[in-house]
Amino acid sequence: MKFALAILAYLVIALILGAGILLLVAGKPWLLIVGAVGFVVAFGKIGCMPH
Repeated sequence: MKFALAILAYLVIALILGAGILLLVAGKPWLLIVGAVGFVVAFGKIGCMPH
């Protein structure tokens, strides 16, 4: 179950970052900034947890 949730979390972050890149081309960088911060926080916290 943790593996499926990890894949889901990764896909959600990837979609947010992809949409952020598309908005960045249009001159609106806010979603990319939010997505990048969310990526760093989520995977820094989850990825660095002791096993």
